[in-house]
Parts: sequence; C-alpha cells; structure tokens
Amino acid sequence: MPDVLSAVQATFLSIDSQYALLRVACTTGRQRDDLATQYAAAQKAYQECIGKTLQDDDPQVAQLAAQLKSANAKVARAVAEMGDMSAVIDDITNAVSFGGLLLAMI
Repeated sequence: MPDVLSAVQATFLSIDSQYALLRVACTTGRQRDDLATQYAAAQKAYQECIGKTLQDDDPQVAQLAAQLKSANAKVARAVAEMGDMSAVIDDITNAVSFGGLLLAMI
C-alpha cells in the first residue's frame, strides 16, 4: 500500500531542509522565482494532504505514489549535490507535480 502522506511530506521536507542554500545557489531571478513557486506548491500539497486519505487499493494511486517516491529520490540527490540549478528545479517540479496529482485524487 502506498503511503501517500509520507511521499508528499518527503517532497516538501527535501526542499524545505535546504531551501536557503538552494536559493543562494540560484544564478538568476527566474530560478529563484521558480524555486519559490515549487516550494510553495510542495508546502501546500503537504498541508492539504495531512488528515486526508486515499484509497490505497486504487491502481492509479499506487502508480502515482511510486512515481512520486522515484521523483523524491532524484530531488534528494539533486538537493544534496546542488549542481545545475535548472536541473534541480526541474526535478523538484516533477516531484511536486506528482504530489499535486495525488492531492487531486483525495
């Protein structure tokens, strides 16, 4: 059974734990804006997911949760390495979009 809340929480916490460093690593105003947008979306998804449940036996939920967990691994690695900030933000955006899709299913 997918643990959707944990997966959505992991997305937010990966970004939140290093947000100040990620922001400093951004080389353009556009990157800072994109990072802030994705941070806010991840935070909102996490807050809205708390206390709500999804049908764990729904194959779509299971598939999205698996994709989110995979995307979270990329985010954690990208945040730890803080290489190309455009790529880091793309990884974050991908994970946040999976979280948003799961949230929409609640």
